[in-house]
Amino acid sequence: MAQDVAERRGAMALRNLLARELRENRWAIGEKLPTERELGLRYGVARNTVRRALEALEAEGLITRHVGRGTFRNAPPGAAPAGEEELSPSDVVECRLMLEPEMISLAVARATQGDIARMLECLRGTDDAADLPGFEQWDAALHDAFALATHNGAIIAMSRSLARVRERTDWGQLKARGNTAERRATLQAQHHAMVEAVRQRDRMEARRVMREHILFVQGYMFGDEG
Repeated sequence: MAQDVAERRGAMALRNLLARELRENRWAIGEKLPTERELGLRYGVARNTVRRALEALEAEGLITRHVGRGTFRNAPPGAAPAGEEELSPSDVVECRLMLEPEMISLAVARATQGDIARMLECLRGTDDAADLPGFEQWDAALHDAFALATHNGAIIAMSRSLARVRERTDWGQLKARGNTAERRATLQAQHHAMVEAVRQRDRMEARRVMREHILFVQGYMFGDEG
């Protein structure tokens, strides 16, 4: 158990390092990255650690992996559409409340075993996160995994557009203000319930828990708890 936790933390550290190198254009857009074995030797980590780090980067859309061909750098996310930077966190949560319950319902119907494995990896990441930034990073990756499991390009694009607001300072301040051990435990219980509903192919339960989850976030971020 301790070894598994250490491996996941090592994977997160490697993910952060590779993400920074991608942003700094160590590899050009479309360029093939080194193999898992080469990356492991370069950074002094086990191949399983490399694989987990690459899975996280792929879930975030930074790279694409093709069986038999290798791993390639994706184009960076496009510039925010005009006015996106002006979207309020409150507006975004209201939009998520309309989008994500139906999004996860579609994910239940379409998720492959690979999609579910990605969700479980993100779930383990949130379980093991040592601080709020780490938890938020894996939380965002989990919701992106739900979007990816729909296999619907429009839904994925919409979900990622909304998710960009999570990177802003005002969002972080609102989340930090409401961050307590009790609330985080509730969030994580909801995350587990959503992933389990996907695994069980229970669309109604997945939709219900996702709605409950976003209402809970809305309540503690904006003072509407009841």
